Amino acid sequence: MTLAVPAPAPLSQDSHAEFRNRRFFGSLDGLRALSVVAVIWHHAGPAYNDAMPYLLANGAHGVTLFFAISGFLIVTLLLRERERTGQINLKAFYIRRSLRIFPLYYAVIAVYVLLVFVVERHKAVGREFFNNLPFFLTYTSNWFVLLEGRVIFYFAWSLAAEEQFYLVWPTIQKFISPKRALGLVLIAIIVVTLTQSLSSGGASVEKGLLHRIVIGVPLAICFGVVLAHALHHRRSFNALRWAFAGRASVMVWFTLLLLSLNWRAAPEVLIHASAAFFVGACVYREDHWLAPLLRLRGVVHVGAVSYGVYLLHMLVKNVVVRLAGLAHIELSAYGVFFVTVAGSIVVASLSYRYFEAGFLRLKHRYAAA
Repeated sequence: MTLAVPAPAPLSQDSHAEFRNRRFFGSLDGLRALSVVAVIWHHAGPAYNDAMPYLLANGAHGVTLFFAISGFLIVTLLLRERERTGQINLKAFYIRRSLRIFPLYYAVIAVYVLLVFVVERHKAVGREFFNNLPFFLTYTSNWFVLLEGRVIFYFAWSLAAEEQFYLVWPTIQKFISPKRALGLVLIAIIVVTLTQSLSSGGASVEKGLLHRIVIGVPLAICFGVVLAHALHHRRSFNALRWAFAGRASVMVWFTLLLLSLNWRAAPEVLIHASAAFFVGACVYREDHWLAPLLRLRGVVHVGAVSYGVYLLHMLVKNVVVRLAGLAHIELSAYGVFFVTVAGSIVVASLSYRYFEAGFLRLKHRYAAA
C-alpha cells in the first residue's frame, strides 16, 4: 500500500484560514506510529531497571498521545461540520465510527475467545478472561476490569475510553454551543485532576464505580478537545502564535513531553497536557522541524495501520515467543520487541488491505459532504 503525503506548506499570512481549509494533517499518522511503537515497547520490550532512563518505563503513555490526537481530530471535524452545514449528523458520525472500529475489534475478540478456550480455559487467567468478556464486548473494561497480575486483553481499556468519548462527546457538541462545550470540558479536566491527585493506588473495587469512571476519563482527550476549540476560532488561534508559530516550536513541546515522561514525580495532568501541546505544534503549521521524519512513507504507513497494530500486537508477541521456544531460539527482550513490531506491522497491513478496507469503503459513503 502506498500513501501520497502532501508536501508541508509554510505558514501563510492568513494562517488561520489556511488551517481551516486544510483537509489533511500531514503529521498525525507519524504521531500515531510513534504512539503505537511506544505501546509495543511497553508490552514487549525489556523490563525496566534503574540503569535505564525513567522515560523508558513510560511506553504506556503512547496511548496518551493517541488520546490527544483523537480529542483534537474528532472535535475539529465536528466543529467544521457544524459550521459548514449548521448541524452535526450524529447518525452518519456513528456509522462511520462503527465501520472503522467494530469489525476489526470484534474479529480480534473472536480470535482471543478461540485461542483462550483452546489454550487456557482450564487456567485461572483463562476463566477470568471469560468472566471479563462482557466488559470487553461492551467497551466498559476500563470501569470493571482491574489490572491484577496477568489479565488477557487488558489493553482494551484504552479502546473502551475512546469509544465512550465517541459515544458521549459528539452529542454534547451537537446540542450545546461551542463556548459551553469548552467550559464543560475544562470543568471535566479540573474534576479528573483533583480526583486523581486525591487518590492513592489508582482504581480499585473498594473505591467504587463512580470513582473508576471519573479517573478513567483520559485527560489527554480533554486537552485535545480544548486544542480543537482553540485552533478553530481565529482569535484563540492567533493568541497561540507564541506557542506554535515557529517551525522549531515543535521541538520545545516534544522536549517538554519527554522531560515530563522522564520525571518520576510528574503529575498526570502535565504529561497529558504536554502530549496535547505537542499535537498542537504538529498541526498548527505543516512545515515544522519534525515534519520530514513524521512524513516518511514507512512511518506514515505504520500510522495508517496503527489501529490494527495496537489490536494485534499482543497476539503477535505471544506467537513470536512461542515459536522461538519451539525452535530453541533464544530471543532477547530487545529481539522480542523488534520482531513483534515488524510482525505486527505486517499482520496489520494485511488486515487493513484484505479485511478492513471493505468496511472503510462503506464508511466513506457517510463522509460529510
